[in-house]
Amino acid sequence: MNKFLFDHQLAAMKVDRSGTAEERKDAIDLLGGRAKRMAEWRRTNGLSGQGWPRDERAPADEEG
Repeated sequence: MNKFLFDHQLAAMKVDRSGTAEERKDAIDLLGGRAKRMAEWRRTNGLSGQGWPRDERAPADEEG
């Protein structure tokens, strides 16, 4: 979990340092995906999510 959290923090730094809009989008998707996986792991193991990263991406629009 420590390695995963470390990688999450690196992804957060990449968001700030992204050069193009496409790089920024990719970094945000990676960041949000990691946060979501951490939250799911903590919930599955009966741990609190308070103070941990959250997936802050806007929900995708549902078509149809």
